[in-house]
Amino acid sequence: MRSTGKTVTAKQAADLLASINSAALFVHTNPDGDAIGSAVALCLALRQLGKTVKIFCDMPVGNKITDSFEETREISAQFSGKFDLLVAVDCGDINRVGEFGGLYSNNRETLTLDHHGGEYYSKYNLVTHYASTCQIVYEIVRQLPVKVDARIATYLYMGLCTDTGNFSHNNTDKASFLMAADLCDGGADMEKINRIFFKDTSITETKLLGRAISHLRTFYDGKMALMYLTQADLKEFDADIGTTAGIVQNVINIDTARVGVMLTEYLPNTFKVSMRGKDFSVRDVCKEFGGGGHMYAAGCMISGFLEDVIEKIERVVGYSI
Repeated sequence: MRSTGKTVTAKQAADLLASINSAALFVHTNPDGDAIGSAVALCLALRQLGKTVKIFCDMPVGNKITDSFEETREISAQFSGKFDLLVAVDCGDINRVGEFGGLYSNNRETLTLDHHGGEYYSKYNLVTHYASTCQIVYEIVRQLPVKVDARIATYLYMGLCTDTGNFSHNNTDKASFLMAADLCDGGADMEKINRIFFKDTSITETKLLGRAISHLRTFYDGKMALMYLTQADLKEFDADIGTTAGIVQNVINIDTARVGVMLTEYLPNTFKVSMRGKDFSVRDVCKEFGGGGHMYAAGCMISGFLEDVIEKIERVVGYSI
């Protein structure tokens, strides 16, 4: 973390982005709708100004997203090129940049755009407590001489909608609705976002959900509920890790659960951990394992044998459940 990091406003960030010729945008490991939406929207806006922009992520975005949103197919897991500025989008700390963390830290010209209220690890930092990082990008784009066309509006709406849980989480406020109304006027495909992220379920996703439910475990008199999928499960259904994104919501929907945990083994003995909470800070739990996120929606990566990983999570949750 850079102790010399400077706080910037949306106007200052816009001026910085307008002054450079090229930028590399990094979204966090296991990217969600806000990370993807904010990065692609900013990329499209900067390209309107003639900038060279690429987006990088160290994990696959997932077929469900890339099949539905053409621009996301450009997101690369392999870094290449030279850029005037590196931008960390929706990454609360340097660990969230994942495999690109070292490369990012060694660059002098860096900018953080994030709403988690985390570390200042870049030369320039625009960190707020908004409901989504897309709200930050929205403010930046409005300071630039670009047209917020239907594509940009749709990606901005993607992040706003998903990080507010389709406007149902307690981070939803007046600003969220006002921005949504403006994006609606701009041509955002609200029906598509709602359908892809909150309604459509493929046969593969349904089968995976059934398998995860068959692995359901509860702890602390049902206050913690956990489901998991192994690599063998993913291979059996020919599924990628992106296919499992929505399962965690089914865990926290259990009425007694204050903590819902979903484990997905995406590499041998390496688990993607998604957590949701009800009046319980799962962000604090995930921080114990080098992760982060929102108070009631967070994630991390844990390596180890399945039973050991479950025991570690159970123990940390048990300190405060």
